[in-house]
Amino acid sequence: MTRTRTSRISRLLAGLVAVVMATSACAGIASNAGGPVQLRAAQVLPPGGSQSDLIQWFMDELEKRTDGKVRTEVTFGGGLLSGTDTLPGLKQGRAEAGNVIPAYFPAELPLNNINMVPIAHADQAARLRALQDLADNVEAFRDELARQDLELIGFLPNNASAVAFNSPVKSLSDVAGLKIRIPARPSSVVWQELGAEPTFQASEEVYESVERGIVDGVTYPMDTQVANGITDVAKYMAPDVGENGGAIFAISKLAYDRLSGDVKDTIEELKGEWYAKSDQLMTKYDRQACEKFLDSGGTIVRWSEADEARIADATQRLAPGVWKDEAATSVDPGDVEKVWRAYTDSLREHTGASSYTEGLTTCGRN
Repeated sequence: MTRTRTSRISRLLAGLVAVVMATSACAGIASNAGGPVQLRAAQVLPPGGSQSDLIQWFMDELEKRTDGKVRTEVTFGGGLLSGTDTLPGLKQGRAEAGNVIPAYFPAELPLNNINMVPIAHADQAARLRALQDLADNVEAFRDELARQDLELIGFLPNNASAVAFNSPVKSLSDVAGLKIRIPARPSSVVWQELGAEPTFQASEEVYESVERGIVDGVTYPMDTQVANGITDVAKYMAPDVGENGGAIFAISKLAYDRLSGDVKDTIEELKGEWYAKSDQLMTKYDRQACEKFLDSGGTIVRWSEADEARIADATQRLAPGVWKDEAATSVDPGDVEKVWRAYTDSLREHTGASSYTEGLTTCGRN
């Protein structure tokens, strides 16, 4: 064999290897040569808590109900993809599923950022179902997810929204002038109206800031306040200005389209159980957070009826407009209004209709 012919064969083999490697890389979950499909989920939060438990439940049940045709893995704490990297990471195939936080992607998911609008007198279970109604019934909302190549599994729960203070607070008059760490503008404008000074800080800075008095209070879900140790240095916990926040659990369209029909049927089955499971987990973690907080010497603050009315008025007047104005910079204003009307209609329909009772309201009451 001549050196020229050998060289040609070598180049041909090298080219074939490159094609095979490229095909395997693009194939993602389908590259396992007829074996089980691998499905990796990225979760920015640590294990434990309603969101992480719900993702783990879904992934475990998917593997179990498909008799091992799908092998699942969940990486917690941002170990696979950080929160700000989840959406591009799913598109690039670095994970097949993940927790997408719309607040991190306001340009890509402006309509989905409706979840950051605080809602007075609603509950978290109602909010999840209202968001699902938007995905099921409002074309502009559904198309926004599709444009990001997301196959929605379900909206992830936040436990009861709470604000924890590091000094005694009994009424809204005590809030005047206090610095409160708040992560989103729709809530910030409300707290500012109520006399507080809203500020933003990264999550990793919050504990020290509360402990040192750089901020006087912080808003988080009730269970997160306790789990993150905030209530070790902030012993007064009150309801936030309304229920808000949350994220999406989704599979990338690329990964979903490569699943077999029977696996997709199993996913649809699990979707049908998603919100009932969410109710169970929120109830569990609200109860645990309440018990731990009270056992540590914490005090639950009950706003008076007059204070509650003042909070609700400020929330309803101010918060929706912030989201609407931001969303309308990249979405047709008519679609923004359509989404808002559908959302509020669904909230009224679902509020109080589930098995979930908001845990901060019942905490410490016999």
